[in-house]
Amino acid sequence: MNASTQAALRWINCDFYSRHAADFDRTRHPGGWPGWPRVVETGVSRIGRPLRVLDLGCGNGRFALFLEHNPELLSHRRFTYHGIDLSSELIDNARAATAGLDCIRFQVDDIEKRPLDEATHDLVTLFGVLHHLPSFDSRRRTLERAASAVAPGGLLAVTCWQFADDPRFEDRRLDWSSAAGIDPAELEPGDHLLRWGPGDSRARRYCHHTGEPELDRLVANLPLAEVTRYRSDGHGGRQNLYWLGARDGAAASLP
Repeated sequence: MNASTQAALRWINCDFYSRHAADFDRTRHPGGWPGWPRVVETGVSRIGRPLRVLDLGCGNGRFALFLEHNPELLSHRRFTYHGIDLSSELIDNARAATAGLDCIRFQVDDIEKRPLDEATHDLVTLFGVLHHLPSFDSRRRTLERAASAVAPGGLLAVTCWQFADDPRFEDRRLDWSSAAGIDPAELEPGDHLLRWGPGDSRARRYCHHTGEPELDRLVANLPLAEVTRYRSDGHGGRQNLYWLGARDGAAASLP
């Protein structure tokens, strides 16, 4: 995929979240995804210290609130949380929702470009992110950078939205002719233009479907060992494909 097509796809999503952040925020309720407890429990079981969380593409901070409201999943252990997202509108909502919680901080930045400190976090998450990254190479580079931030004994948790397997999304797919600056010949299998909500085709997002064969290619040769993969969330409990990978090495114990 050439650079101009990637830029046009990124612009579609930046424009969507700038215009429709409030509507998007309202659809992301305070409760967590059904697949999250398994992620947290797997991470906590590997770490004998307060959990250090890096949430890449954190949106409105919903995962931070999930951690705060479910201390039993953390074995009532302390945690620190750093969320990064490109949407200043969603980050504003996240900061408002977590005001007064000193263990939680947010930052507006581009996770595809921002340098990440290596081996510093016990749980690094990419929830609902990969489907917005244009091109296999961008998705692979982001996974490599996320993996580099995982501390010894820590965990990377990734979700791949399985919307193309759900017939309910058929009527949300839009023709690429309605999107300026897109060369259809440069698109990759699995690239879609999806309408957001009922009726208004101007509220649209670029989304890529990553199935298991592509996921295998994306995680190949990462410096992490696969712990598990599973389906959860949404209609039928199969809307997201989760991949959890761990970095070898002993985690420090609590004093």
